[in-house]
Amino acid sequence: MILNRHIAFFFALLSYSLLGQAKVKNQAEVYLTQNQKETNPEKKIGLNIKLAEIYLTENQFEEALKTLKQNITLGKEKNKIKLADTYTIMARAYIALAEIDSAYLFINKALPLLKNQNNPKAVAKCYFYLSQVYQYKADFIKQADYSFKSIAIAEKVKDTSLLEYNYRNLAMLYLDQHNYPEALKKSFLSVKYAKQINTPKRIGIALGSVAETYSMMHDSVKAEKYFKAALDESRKAKHLIGIAWNLTNWANLKTNDDEEIKMRTEAQEIWDEISPENIMSANNQGNLGNTYYEMALKLRPGDLKRTQILDKAETYLKKSIAISLKSENLTNYLEFLKTLSKVYGLKGDYKKAFESQEVYQQKNDSLFSQENKNAIAKLESEKEIAIKNKEIQLNKLQLESKERQKWFYLLGIVSLAAVGGLLLYQNTIRKKVNVKLQALNSELNLANKTKTRLFSILNHDLRSPVSSLIHFLHLQKESPELLDEASKTRLQDKTILGAENLLNSMEDILQWSKSQMENFKPNPKTIAIAELFEEISNHFSSEEEIQIFFKNPEKVILKTDKDYLKTIMRNLTGNAVKVLKGTDKPLIIWEASKKEGVVYLKIQDNGPGAKKEQFRALYDEKEVAGIKSGLGMHLIRDLAKAIHCEIEVDSKIDFGTTILIKLKSEPNNF
Repeated sequence: MILNRHIAFFFALLSYSLLGQAKVKNQAEVYLTQNQKETNPEKKIGLNIKLAEIYLTENQFEEALKTLKQNITLGKEKNKIKLADTYTIMARAYIALAEIDSAYLFINKALPLLKNQNNPKAVAKCYFYLSQVYQYKADFIKQADYSFKSIAIAEKVKDTSLLEYNYRNLAMLYLDQHNYPEALKKSFLSVKYAKQINTPKRIGIALGSVAETYSMMHDSVKAEKYFKAALDESRKAKHLIGIAWNLTNWANLKTNDDEEIKMRTEAQEIWDEISPENIMSANNQGNLGNTYYEMALKLRPGDLKRTQILDKAETYLKKSIAISLKSENLTNYLEFLKTLSKVYGLKGDYKKAFESQEVYQQKNDSLFSQENKNAIAKLESEKEIAIKNKEIQLNKLQLESKERQKWFYLLGIVSLAAVGGLLLYQNTIRKKVNVKLQALNSELNLANKTKTRLFSILNHDLRSPVSSLIHFLHLQKESPELLDEASKTRLQDKTILGAENLLNSMEDILQWSKSQMENFKPNPKTIAIAELFEEISNHFSSEEEIQIFFKNPEKVILKTDKDYLKTIMRNLTGNAVKVLKGTDKPLIIWEASKKEGVVYLKIQDNGPGAKKEQFRALYDEKEVAGIKSGLGMHLIRDLAKAIHCEIEVDSKIDFGTTILIKLKSEPNNF
């Protein structure tokens, strides 16, 4: 089954059946009676207009035109308002009858009169009718142009009904251009406005446009869902046009030929009753022809039934093409002409088949060209640009208003500033003084903390060796008889060693003190770990009872400040020496390694271990008091921070302590 997807010009006749307010049938008789009795020409014209609108709602298009033609004679162009209304309604009737040229004529007669009357709502309706005229003529560019013009006015005057028509009209236009996202967007806008109007007739048709969009997107599940909802609304409203239209389009989804033919036959009965030459009537008959053509393809040549089915296909296709030609609807004309050429081919009439195909190809190439699509897209962009321009103008006015307000405010502020200037100046000076005082207080607090930390370290690291030295000197001076040569030599050696260690400690203190100074920075150089290991070994050579081993299989080299790192390593070693006093077979191991640009220095001891809190000074800068080992973890912490290295501690009670130093071999952040 070939599905005719060019039903974009769906239901132009909706305008005449829906734009006027619904009237009950007996109203026509009332107005007709009044009209026959009325002698005042102006009142008679008004009654004719009301009567014609009722005829339109009852699908009596010829009667509507007959009634309205009386107004042209009666009015003699004296009553321009009523004459404009007459032309507009006549255009609607001619669109319903698919007499497009006549519709175009009366729209263009109505437009100048409506513009002179400054009636934007009526002008917007005429633009919509023009879009329908060009829809019939398959002039997509002008169709889109007039739809956008109509929408622009409808949005301004808040004509919800007209917005619904236009967006449904545009949805079908985009469907015909295979721009499904835009078609779906416009279809849902149509549903939105139809629900605001809250008329089952309109809702049924709007839902049908959504269903048709999903159908052409090959989403049969959603299409079936929306077609069912649309048909339910139309049947509920007893809206013959809606029922026929939804049946016509829904049939496109049916894969069963008998089911499709049944649905289209029901629709065609309605079309034949209300509008035989309507575009949807042509569409429905053309699709019946398509279906019969597909059925014929399934039968063997020479089969009598095949010939009968092809005859039906030809009959329906010719009817559809004739209606399409009369209304100048090139879309339907081309679609069904293409199928008709295939029917001629199956029947063996190759001359007609070739001629039909040739006409189809020529017309189709011009109708759906990329230029047309680009032009429509340009119109869409122009509409959006126009909206943006209006927003810009509005924003500009708002900004100008705010600018004026701003100057008034500034004037008031200046006046207040003149009165309170002295107070403000005085307050500013006071604030500046307070800021300076706060800064000085902060510096003083920092200096006090540094001083406290320094005195703590001096108390611990200098007092003990100095006391030992003084004790030895006093002993030598006051009781030399107590010292034999061996003891004297031993104490002298120990004193010399203590003095040397004291000198090293003083150097460490000076190094730490420098690190506390503002703007003091390390001086990184390339060094070998072997040199540091050798200096550590020499420094602690007097510790005969403790074994110190150094492992450096990779002969690690790195770039850092040698003095900073040496001080850290010497103090970690000194702390380890102190905790190993009294340990059986005391042992210290230094190990160096390098991996992925990171140097690892690890010191291990087999001492008693300690709790995590005892290493708090390594991490907490507020920790000042309570230093119990070496120059203190404060020095280690501050120096490590200066050369951007990390220190990790792993200490277990009765199993010793391991401290790991990690630093990059090529630092770039000194």
